[in-house]
Amino acid sequence: MNIHDDTRDRVVALERDVQHLSEQVGDMAAKVSQMHELLIKAKGARWAVFTLIAMGGFLAGKVGNLISLFWVK
Repeated sequence: MNIHDDTRDRVVALERDVQHLSEQVGDMAAKVSQMHELLIKAKGARWAVFTLIAMGGFLAGKVGNLISLFWVK
């Protein structure tokens, strides 16, 4: 075995490792993208919940006011 064969074997091993690492990075990128989409959707849902809570409070205040008008002793 000469030095060229040893170098070639090392390069082949490095290429195999780089390919494996590239696949892992691709998988992780896909997972991060999915988590980002979920966080964006959660922010939208949070604003929807806040809006519904505010509308519920407003309506409760108005209904309470109307009840107090008709509930005269």
